[in-house]
Amino acid sequence: MRDASRRFRGLTIGFIGAGTMGQALMRGLLAQGVSPRAIRATDANPQTRARVRRQLRIQATGRNADVARRADVVILAVKPPQFPEVVGELTGVVRPRQLVISIAAGITLRWLEQRLPRVPVVRAMPNLPATVGCGFAAIAGGRFASARHRAVANTIFRAVGEAVELPERHFDAITAVSGSGPAYVFFLIRMWETAAHSLGLSDAVARRAVAKTLEGSERLWQRSGEPAEALIRKVASKRGTTEAALKILARRRVARHFVEALGAAARRSKELSR
Repeated sequence: MRDASRRFRGLTIGFIGAGTMGQALMRGLLAQGVSPRAIRATDANPQTRARVRRQLRIQATGRNADVARRADVVILAVKPPQFPEVVGELTGVVRPRQLVISIAAGITLRWLEQRLPRVPVVRAMPNLPATVGCGFAAIAGGRFASARHRAVANTIFRAVGEAVELPERHFDAITAVSGSGPAYVFFLIRMWETAAHSLGLSDAVARRAVAKTLEGSERLWQRSGEPAEALIRKVASKRGTTEAALKILARRRVARHFVEALGAAARRSKELSR
């Protein structure tokens, strides 16, 4: 179902920043039927601009204000340290008839609204799996963002996965859980493969065994509707191999440390907020 092509008919979407996440969103919109002619992009890197033109057939330039001035929806896809300079270029350029969507961690709605007076602003926190069409994004609308503006933002992020609306006060938590979340999974994969190697498995077998176990377990969890604890009990028989492994994890307080780790990520997100 190509909801994006219908919702964006007659509109222009401008990307300020065409890096990893910007390109993921562009690809998602194109896959949903949005015309390349309806998308414009900017990036400071000439090689990135050339890649966007060549691979996506999207016009790309280095002039932020030019793209922002002509876009109905402006997506700010630059790194947080670049925001003061980039938003400074757009102050007085973007107008209340436009919608601005920010995907930068730590950049609050209040900060944006102070610099873009009366402009509808939506803040989003996507994650890296958006690059393979399986992302998860949280969305919060600012004071001037209507239900229609939030629906536009939802459509954009659903082109690369799932999206949920949350009050902005939950963004530090969602940053810790899903924004940073892929790194926790990759950390687990790295440890899992290392352990498999130590038990004598080849690189190829270890990678395949871990990959299929992750894929199958996630699918089982989703389809069964059962809580993780119930599924653990289905695998761990009394005095069996799984129980032996779980006892080590419990003894080392892995669950407690994991909760502490996410708490540290959430606190850091709050510290970085502006």
